[in-house]
Amino acid sequence: MVEGSSPSMQNTNKIPINKAIARFINADKILLIIHENPDGDTLAAATVIYTILKKMGKSPAMVCKDQIPKPFLFLPEVNEIKHDLLFGDYDVITVIDCGDIKRTGFAERLKKFALTQKKTLINIDHHPKNDLHKIANINVVDQSVSSTSEIVYELCVRMNVEFDKNMATALLTGIYTDTGGFKHSNTSKQTLEIAGELLKNGGKIKLITQNISLNKTVPAMKLWGLALKRMHRNNNLGIVSSVITREDLVLCNACDDDLAGVVNLINTVPDSKAAILFHETSDNKIKASVRTESDRVDVSKIAAVFGGGGHKKAAGFTIDGRLEILNDSWRIVLK
Repeated sequence: MVEGSSPSMQNTNKIPINKAIARFINADKILLIIHENPDGDTLAAATVIYTILKKMGKSPAMVCKDQIPKPFLFLPEVNEIKHDLLFGDYDVITVIDCGDIKRTGFAERLKKFALTQKKTLINIDHHPKNDLHKIANINVVDQSVSSTSEIVYELCVRMNVEFDKNMATALLTGIYTDTGGFKHSNTSKQTLEIAGELLKNGGKIKLITQNISLNKTVPAMKLWGLALKRMHRNNNLGIVSSVITREDLVLCNACDDDLAGVVNLINTVPDSKAAILFHETSDNKIKASVRTESDRVDVSKIAAVFGGGGHKKAAGFTIDGRLEILNDSWRIVLK
């Protein structure tokens, strides 16, 4: 039971959590949007809000354009996530962990919904503000926290939600993934205090690590081996990079989910300023995942140059192109 006593969130008085709660209370049909290529944070935050709304007797639904990655199938209620729904059937739409409207996968439909009278668009997020906050009626956004799951934890506290072990495990998953297993510099005192509360309320850290950190298959390890073999360090820029092609996935009998964590590993090279993993997508594009642990580097600015976005220390972008591999060297060919 949270019962209103929790680790202090410094900026909660500056973000309209209570307005979002009031809208949840007064609405019935509420749609939760999970962003494209869903990660642990968006899935955890969405499934916990879904669970709360169900317990309140509401009629919530969850939608995500993409399939749920295998490592997160253990989360409660993920089997309830749909891949398309009629937005007009809902009084409230809440976008979870996604400041960029394009990343929802439903940009034009969301814009149309936002223009509809007597409808509410809520944005719950911890990314730097961009275009989504401009059309949302309520922006529950705090860039100072590690994850959207931290914000949802505070929402639960405000609502006097009684945690069960599934909800606690879900929010702990969101925090765990967005902090890199509590290794990234966004892990604050508050983050650890909240994690402790979630453990006290039944959160299962062993279940999380077994599914996310300790579940690498032989195909996944072979794929990681290729990425490590192709690592290149630009000494002038201090950037470490590598690539994975669609052919690599076939060769290793691997899937896109098996790439999770590779960029974090190559980001551990000493004295590097940032790490980038380029990989070809199933729709013939190149996706770049960018990471840094340096306080002097903002990788979201790098991503923004190519139309992407993210956080100061974790970002990404997608470009039209293909990868050419020759022995252990490689290059990007733009379309």
